Amino acid sequence: MVKLPVSDKKSSYGMKPHIKKAYYPAKLLSVEPFKDKAGNLKEGKYGHQLIFQFAIFKPNPETNAPSEPMIYNTEEGSDIETPVIISKWVYYEYKSNKEGQPEFQTAITPNSAITKLLKTLGWTFSADGDVDPEDFVGNWVEVDVGDYEYKDDEGNLIKASTISGVHEYEGPKVSDKIKDVKKSENKKVSKQVKHSSLSEDNAKKIAEFKDLNKKGLLTNEGLKQVLEQLEN
Repeated sequence: MVKLPVSDKKSSYGMKPHIKKAYYPAKLLSVEPFKDKAGNLKEGKYGHQLIFQFAIFKPNPETNAPSEPMIYNTEEGSDIETPVIISKWVYYEYKSNKEGQPEFQTAITPNSAITKLLKTLGWTFSADGDVDPEDFVGNWVEVDVGDYEYKDDEGNLIKASTISGVHEYEGPKVSDKIKDVKKSENKKVSKQVKHSSLSEDNAKKIAEFKDLNKKGLLTNEGLKQVLEQLEN
């Protein structure tokens, strides 16, 4: 079984961060299961999710090494600046639809989205033992930051940033003097990735894979894994 932390604290109040679409160095701040306020696991479309919280840093223009935390204003018109922290939601358990099997089965298989993320963070895949995602807190990666849109409480369409992809950090050694960022401790859950709209390209791919499934050329389990990766 995968070891899991128990905190139900997430991110973030006020305006969600919006920065320029680009590649940025990022540091993993925390890994927490998606829970409700009572501490119970919340079930997503395909099963249970982990929330990987990343601090986004400004890259050095010459070396691409992280130089300082990216910041944004937490409220419109406010001069209060906060480090940019963006979460990546990934399934760690799929809901099983096979009779006679446990209700949930691990998503940590050779080609799954969570396995690819953990390998990017430094894990070497092995089916012989458990993996604790919190072991990789503090590790550096490079993230592809894109845009998504959501509606605020008044129905206004707002643009915010989301993590489109996570890649291995290949820059120089990160300086010990770089300003540190603490994980977000706000109680309100940010659903920025969970509710982000699909890109046109991914929507087309999803339609194609669903068609293959209907024709019997792709198994239900294969379709589930494809959808999980494209929708996150």
